[in-house]
Amino acid sequence: MKKNGKKNIPAGNKDEFERFTKILLEKMDSTVKTVTEQYGGIVKKIDNVANDVNDLKDDMAIVKPAVEMLGRDIKEIKSELHSVKMAVMTVSHEIGGHEKRIKKVEEKVFV
Repeated sequence: MKKNGKKNIPAGNKDEFERFTKILLEKMDSTVKTVTEQYGGIVKKIDNVANDVNDLKDDMAIVKPAVEMLGRDIKEIKSELHSVKMAVMTVSHEIGGHEKRIKKVEEKVFV
């Protein structure tokens, strides 16, 4: 036995061992190449997603203030519509009293 802890390989098995080792290295190289290619593809996809997210952030920075402004405008319009509604209701009540008066006047004039 050698000092580094490896067993001595018998001469008859040395060729077979080398052949088996080469087969394992080829398979390992093929597997490492496949993993590397897949990793490269994943990195590209992640970069694309990161770019899309950055684009969306930029778009949202533009859209958010506009939406907030429109929200304020809608609240103001709602308040104005409420005021108009109240004015219409007031006029409606006033007209109700006038209808009775007009009918009485019509009765007197057309009689």
